[in-house]
Amino acid sequence: MRPFLIRHWISAIALACAAGAAQAQGIYSTAGPWLDEGSKLFRLETEAGTYTVVTMAYGACQRVCSTTVRKLVELHALAERRHVDLNFVVFGLDPSADKPSDWATFRAERHLPYANLQFLSGPPSATQRVAARLGIHYWRIDDHTLHDFRIVLLSPSGEIVRSINHYDDDVADLLP
Repeated sequence: MRPFLIRHWISAIALACAAGAAQAQGIYSTAGPWLDEGSKLFRLETEAGTYTVVTMAYGACQRVCSTTVRKLVELHALAERRHVDLNFVVFGLDPSADKPSDWATFRAERHLPYANLQFLSGPPSATQRVAARLGIHYWRIDDHTLHDFRIVLLSPSGEIVRSINHYDDDVADLLP
C-alpha cells in the first residue's frame, strides 16, 4: 500500500475513533453554557444518574412543538402512574428566540409546573452540537425554525437508549 493511502486510512480511523469517543461521553458532556428559564447556569451533568427524556423545541412553534409538549405531558403522567423516575429536558432550537424568559412564559402558558422538567437555552454552537448528538435536524426558512419531531430517552450516563420519531408513536415506548 502506498504511504499516502496508509496515512489516509490512519487519519480516517483516528477520526472515527474520536467521533465514537465523543458519542460515548453522552449528551451530558455537551458544552454550553446552558441557561434555565430563570437565567441560571444549568449543568447537564446534574441529570446524570437518572433516565432523562430529551427533546428540542422552538418556543414560537405552533405545530410540532405543541405536539411535542403534549407527548411530554402524557409521558410525565404515565411515568408518575408507574412510579418511574424520569427527568425531562427541552433544549431551545433558536438561541435568538428561545431565551430563558421566553421559556418561563412558555411553561406558564402551558401550565407545566413539573420540577423535573427543564427548559434550556444555549449559544448556537452548543445548540448545533446537541441537535447532532440527538439526531434532530432543524433548519431556518425566512423567520421560522423548522425541525424534526423526535423525543429521546437517555440512560443515566447520557447515552441514547431509544426514541420516538412520529407524533403518533406510543410514549410508553420511552419508559425505561
